[in-house]
Amino acid sequence: MTIKKTLTVLVSAVSIIWLGSYQLSASGDIKTVTLVQDSDYPPFMIAEHAGPAGIYADIVRAADERLPGYNILLTASPWPRAKFLVETGRANGLVGTYHKPVRRPWIRHFSTPLATETIYVYCRDGVAKETWNYPQDYAGLLFTNNAGFATPGTEFFELVEQGKIEVIEEQTTDENLRLLHIGRADCYVQEQVAVEISLRLNKFHNIKPIRKVLKEPAHIGYSEHWSASDGDAFIQEMDQVLEEMAQDGTISDIIMKWTDGTI
Repeated sequence: MTIKKTLTVLVSAVSIIWLGSYQLSASGDIKTVTLVQDSDYPPFMIAEHAGPAGIYADIVRAADERLPGYNILLTASPWPRAKFLVETGRANGLVGTYHKPVRRPWIRHFSTPLATETIYVYCRDGVAKETWNYPQDYAGLLFTNNAGFATPGTEFFELVEQGKIEVIEEQTTDENLRLLHIGRADCYVQEQVAVEISLRLNKFHNIKPIRKVLKEPAHIGYSEHWSASDGDAFIQEMDQVLEEMAQDGTISDIIMKWTDGTI
């Protein structure tokens, strides 16, 4: 009897049912891996009525098709909740994390990159200059940030701890940009395509890109609570599949579908 492997998708805005690191199907052969992504970071990670969606969800689904011994259970939650689920071992991996081993010591392995995001600093008209060094020259300004995101970088958050930069956080890119638009904040550091989509849809014409900050590969970050004996085989196979997908153009095709080739 042929067993058809399917990728199960669920959305969990508040909680996730802990299913354990592995579940066995009726055959006893298929191992379930629980991954979680952000629910509101278009076009990379979103939650739709049918389940998790976006660039990274499609990459995970395509990889799942190449991993016959596994069933990937992908869910979507707000980013702070998604991080909590992986930090506490309620999910095996965090989809879309940057390589932040100091800020996220509960991640024991960062996967082969899913894609590379281009990070810019955006500000209201007249607030900042292109010649400014980031983040030192932005001292004294009020920034917005997606809740729980480490996008602005280590040096930025050091200046925040020193009281030289202020930060307020909202859940989504749209909400953060709206604060700039109405003059309640000065600048925002975020992925270029995510911001440009929001600026276009919301007609926020008074917000401009100031300068590129860096490029950040996005990974699946695997929980320290997922032991080597349970997780290493999947992690190694997933890394290999992601490398193959990058080489054969699968990942590029997925990105093109969601961005019309803008990244």
